Amino acid sequence: MVLSISEGRCTFREGEALSPTLTIRSPADIWMKIARGEIDRPKALMDGLYQVEGDMNLLIKMGELFRAPTKVRKEDLAEKKEGKAMKTLAIQGTPRPKASNTDILLQEFLKGARSQGAETETIYLKEKEIHSCTGCYTCWAKTPGACIFKDDMPELLEKVRACDILVLATPLYNWNMTSLLKGFLERLLPLYDPHLVKMGETYHKPQRYEMNLKMVLVSTCGLPEISHFDDLRGIFRQIERFGHVPLIGELLMPAGELFKQEGLREKVQGVLQAAYRAGVEVIRDGRVSEETEAQIQKPVISADEIAEMANLWWDSHLEGIAQREIQEAGGVEDIRLLLRGMAVTFNARAAGDLKATIQFEVAGKQPGNWFLSIEGGTCTFHEGKVDSPALAIKTPSEIWLAIANGELDGRQAFMEGKYAAQGDMGLLMRMNDLFGRGE
Repeated sequence: MVLSISEGRCTFREGEALSPTLTIRSPADIWMKIARGEIDRPKALMDGLYQVEGDMNLLIKMGELFRAPTKVRKEDLAEKKEGKAMKTLAIQGTPRPKASNTDILLQEFLKGARSQGAETETIYLKEKEIHSCTGCYTCWAKTPGACIFKDDMPELLEKVRACDILVLATPLYNWNMTSLLKGFLERLLPLYDPHLVKMGETYHKPQRYEMNLKMVLVSTCGLPEISHFDDLRGIFRQIERFGHVPLIGELLMPAGELFKQEGLREKVQGVLQAAYRAGVEVIRDGRVSEETEAQIQKPVISADEIAEMANLWWDSHLEGIAQREIQEAGGVEDIRLLLRGMAVTFNARAAGDLKATIQFEVAGKQPGNWFLSIEGGTCTFHEGKVDSPALAIKTPSEIWLAIANGELDGRQAFMEGKYAAQGDMGLLMRMNDLFGRGE
């Protein structure tokens, strides 16, 4: 490492200098103790604790040139930042950056932060070269604050030190964070001092640098209940406690796959609005409100509905290569999945105050009886038969599937007698508006 003094300024860089004015060879811990005033510099030289070559007068003047390091108060840092844009650094740990439900939630949060004047940046760890920590402690003992690896992490460490809000985003993998984010957190080791300091009843490792840093957690999972995040939340609360970085927001969304369901766009809009509001609150108020966190965590549809949708989806993908090709082409091949999907994609706005029951009596390759119940702006799916439905549709499963997949025109198929309907024919004509599939 090299210090260069010129025109009243001193700059630091890594590496070696050609023909330096003064060369100091010292163990890292010895020079740290000298810098902190724990060891007398001249005496340490006489005792052989470090060696020098070159301009000895410059060595003597070092006490005047460089003051002993002192900690900066957090209040002072806050005062310096007053009037400046809050820097928000998002670390995205998903292995699939372009297909990430977590990123959808994250980007809405960042939009909200920017609306309050914050500067935001997103780092996708998948695109970075970050070696795994080997626990060699070089960053503590030989080159304090600097890792042995010269990959992308030193630059990211500087970004972490410079930011005000650190947003850590990860999908839930096996009830935990992804390996990408875990590897990143392990490489934060250079930001901490190795000494043990007692704080309260436990010993901690203090931060090497004074940072006025706060943390936000963003995560989604495919499971329907918020309790699946418990282990992940516990880890981040440990980071808050022992890493001395306040956790000021948890944006946790169960059943994140619902973001990509076209028919649920209106229902998930509330989650996106809450994520945006969370970004506003972090910059404006200093943390995400409990009400906003609760809105993001609140299920869009019931856990039972999510489970049934998921199970039908997986079942439909486990029936062989031929059906998989149909699925990849965008088709639906399971009549229960289709009818269940109709309930989920129900357009409440188009329905208005409609109250009705639609019975499906299905024959053909996938026979069965199911009905949809519409009331109070919601639609629910049920097995079996109901007395006196508003509309009864009798159809082979393959005909209704073909209509849903766009292979048949629903009205034309009805006119040709490919399926039959009894009851409220006006309701039949509204099917496309109400469900967006079939006629």
